[in-house]
Amino acid sequence: MKLTNHDEYSAAVQRAAALSDAPEGTEQAAEFRTLTEAIRLWDEEHEGESSQGPEGETGLLRPDDLPFSGLPGNLGKLRKS
Repeated sequence: MKLTNHDEYSAAVQRAAALSDAPEGTEQAAEFRTLTEAIRLWDEEHEGESSQGPEGETGLLRPDDLPFSGLPGNLGKLRKS
């Protein structure tokens, strides 16, 4: 999965937040892993851009705002699979 614009990125972040507590071995957990990898790639490709995103939107969740697996939400500290 490759995110190609800010709208897709925003939707992926919101969906990942909804799936963050999916039990291992489920389709939802697999979707969560796919989404977080796509989000990670987007962030790496767009490093240095405004935290508000290319369209200047505010109020969007960023990966570091999400509670992944009960952690404070730092996506960068998750192991890459």
